[in-house]
Amino acid sequence: MDQKESLKRIEERNNNISAREENVEAIVSSIFSSKFPEKFMVERITHHMLQGKILLEVEVSMPPDIMIRDAMEAAKEAEKEILNAASNIVHVNVQLRLGSPIPQFKYT
Repeated sequence: MDQKESLKRIEERNNNISAREENVEAIVSSIFSSKFPEKFMVERITHHMLQGKILLEVEVSMPPDIMIRDAMEAAKEAEKEILNAASNIVHVNVQLRLGSPIPQFKYT
């Protein structure tokens, strides 16, 4: 019985973490698509859990005609927006990627 209960708790915890991860990705994608659609394209969202809090790294590509200084300012603004959007996110780092977006590979 104890082993079944333990496995059930682990499964519930994993489901909760998975739901939180999906929620975080939705929040980040929503902020970038609604507030910075011309400036950034989200390439990758990496999140880490530390004592129940979320630390994010968001890699974005930017168009070649935007000045780096402007992109840095917009990235700082995006970081603030993300931090304000979810109380369990305690750190956000937006990494700017120059050049064209990362190609999407399809595995068959």
